[in-house]
Amino acid sequence: MQTGAIRKILVFKKVNQRVLLVNPWIYDFSAYDFWLKPIGLLFLANSLLRQGFEVRFLDLVDNSFLPVEIKAHLKKRADGRGKFYAEEVSKPAPLKSIPRKFKRYGVPPKIAEQIIQQIPAPSAIFLGTTMTYWSYGYIETARFLREKFRETPIIAGGLYVTICAEHSRNNLGADFYCGGDYEQSLKRILKELFGFDEELEAPERVRLGLELYPKLEYGVILTGRGCPYHCKYCLSPKLHPELKRKPVEMVIDEIIWQGKELGLQNISFYDDALLLKPEEHIMKILEGVIQEKIKVKFHTPNGLHLKPMSQELANLMKRAGFETIRFGLETLDPARQKELGAKAGIEDLARALTYLENAGYERRQIGVYLLAGLPGQSAVEIEKDIQEVKKLGARAYLSEYSPIPDTALWEKSLKSARYPIEEPLFQNCSLLPCAHSSLTAQKLTELKALCRE
Repeated sequence: MQTGAIRKILVFKKVNQRVLLVNPWIYDFSAYDFWLKPIGLLFLANSLLRQGFEVRFLDLVDNSFLPVEIKAHLKKRADGRGKFYAEEVSKPAPLKSIPRKFKRYGVPPKIAEQIIQQIPAPSAIFLGTTMTYWSYGYIETARFLREKFRETPIIAGGLYVTICAEHSRNNLGADFYCGGDYEQSLKRILKELFGFDEELEAPERVRLGLELYPKLEYGVILTGRGCPYHCKYCLSPKLHPELKRKPVEMVIDEIIWQGKELGLQNISFYDDALLLKPEEHIMKILEGVIQEKIKVKFHTPNGLHLKPMSQELANLMKRAGFETIRFGLETLDPARQKELGAKAGIEDLARALTYLENAGYERRQIGVYLLAGLPGQSAVEIEKDIQEVKKLGARAYLSEYSPIPDTALWEKSLKSARYPIEEPLFQNCSLLPCAHSSLTAQKLTELKALCRE
């Protein structure tokens, strides 16, 4: 058993309150570490530390919290991506009829117990949540924490708690629920628990949060929140209606710290709109990275917008070290483009690929996300989209549609759904919950193989 699996950092004034932040297990049919970090919890950790709280952190899906004998068998790519440790478990009742193996991804419970035993009882536990269809993992994590710390209040926050407020309150068993942005909704809870009545800073840095990991394979950064587009399948406009960005100097400083102080060679951007208004933001950031001679590789797992691409931007991306570039194209069907928001077309992709090729990239390096499983979207339509992307020399990636409550496409999804998607477990994109009858699981496998050819 490795020692020091949960670290603490004490900074600034002392509040004399010990808190534990937990990123829960993932329970799903499949999961992969695609530069996956709980960035909301990391921002919260940074904010609480700066306010003087004693913070401990446990990421139950991160391999760095595993003992060496298990971790040695989990292969990681050079860029930090890799498999989670997984064990098959019984399916929850709603999923019993699904003929697929269901797994718990992350630290085995017995080892999690050993880690927990290393720390004194906290005054409060903060449980983060993300995907709505990972709700079973949040429930199991909350149950586990309740067994270990019976008298400690559990505060649940994050996307699941925000989007599925009623479901989370009926099933999670937390003591407090922190929907929306924590800097606004958490203040009341901290005052009730600790008499703490100071303002929490808005999410700005993950610096102190990242330092709580025993070991890091990669860094993460968010330069701004929100997106001005109103794509009907996306909840971002409702969560953050305005695009708000951090000062360029702050972003550059964060990259310098992750690259030089932590020695990380890979950093993933989490922005929804990283390239918009490039002259005001990303281009200045990249110029700063180049000037500071920061030697890191950048990755963009979220789909980038195509229209802002220019030759100057492509050149800067290459010089600064952008390695993984993924664009969001979604669909090429004219009617469906108009329905979803029409933010880019095939001509935008062709132009962007030319710029990137001129900058020194190979076209096959560039990934293009196409949505699959939208209500009414046939397998033939998806295949045509794949072929069009392949003609331009780029690599298509299918992104299965997950219906999200409160999005503009939700009502149409309800009518098309093959499962009762009001239950978050059935919002799982891998189940193709709203897919056209022609898009079977077998057909999806064939289409993914076509993307790789």
